[in-house]
Amino acid sequence: MRSSEKTGPRDPAKVARILAAAMHEFAEEGYRAAKTEVIARAAQVSKGLVFHYFGSKANLYLAVAHWVFDRLNAAADFSVWQNAPDLKTMIGRALRYKIQLQLKFKDEMRFGMTLYGGHDLPKAVQPQLQALLQAEMKMASTDLVTPVLARMPLRPDVSPALVLDLIQGMLSFVSEKAQPFLDAHPNAQVADLNWLVDEVLQYVDVLEHGFLAS
Repeated sequence: MRSSEKTGPRDPAKVARILAAAMHEFAEEGYRAAKTEVIARAAQVSKGLVFHYFGSKANLYLAVAHWVFDRLNAAADFSVWQNAPDLKTMIGRALRYKIQLQLKFKDEMRFGMTLYGGHDLPKAVQPQLQALLQAEMKMASTDLVTPVLARMPLRPDVSPALVLDLIQGMLSFVSEKAQPFLDAHPNAQVADLNWLVDEVLQYVDVLEHGFLAS
């Protein structure tokens, strides 16, 4: 049990309903505008029980953050990244897969975007949130992208860390650009966003080969 949660007997079904309701409310409204009474009503529990289980709205947000990453990591197929022969193939696969996850886990991905954005977050648990994000980014770089970069002939003056930052920026870009389209097209499929993948792959080509004529 995490330090953000209260000790004592807890009903697992009610905990799951609270976390799911809170995730949706935080994803839709942001932290400050989210209402605990709305969360309690959606979870079919009392507002007092929410605070009894989690102590505060900030602690609930932190618990949701852990829950979201646990769900996404459990569902993700990391071989999509690890087995790619080169950077362009890896990013193309990763983007399509991330869009697929965005379609399947809409609230989780929207919540994650706001978390990575670093805006409107509870100050009371910011150190814990930062630690969680750093752990996730370290896992992504060490376990997913580093094996691919190790197979590539990088320039001596270019570090893998620099390439990782650029890749993370592109993945964040595609999530932010895809979300308005998905909001406007709730029945969209992965193929409906091929235009976005093709656009980002053009960026990757420029990243690998530069933008100046040889």
